[in-house]
Amino acid sequence: MFGLRSQFLLDPSVTFLNHGSFGATPRPVFQAYQHWQRELERQPVEFLGRRFSDLMQTARTSLADYLGTDASNLVFTTNVSESLNIVARSLELGPGDEVLGTDHEYGALDRTWRFLARERGFTYINQPIPVPVTSTDAFVNSLRKGSRPTPG
Repeated sequence: MFGLRSQFLLDPSVTFLNHGSFGATPRPVFQAYQHWQRELERQPVEFLGRRFSDLMQTARTSLADYLGTDASNLVFTTNVSESLNIVARSLELGPGDEVLGTDHEYGALDRTWRFLARERGFTYINQPIPVPVTSTDAFVNSLRKGSRPTPG
């Protein structure tokens, strides 16, 4: 499988499938992380107080170039749950609005949608999708069963 297993520090006797909640870090990423951790530990005040903003701007600019956007459009977050909450909470949803998800939704986001629906009065639909999903059409047809007709 393209030598991917060797890119991780995982116990080779374990087939690790949970790269979502507690994903292992590929070796090159881990090595870069260790480099930056050492930089921080070497001079914490200098690193956080004097270099951090410029380093983060450089990282945003590099990522923006790769994505074809402006660095001011990007923000780094701690994890996916935080990122999804920022997006969900920034949407101006209220009574009459609907959010359609599936019963395969990421748990933290499912809870966010349920909370926001109660707080703001919009409808959150958690549509069951039978498994196995056999085709794109089967998925789309199952998902559409949860959507409501658009008024007008």
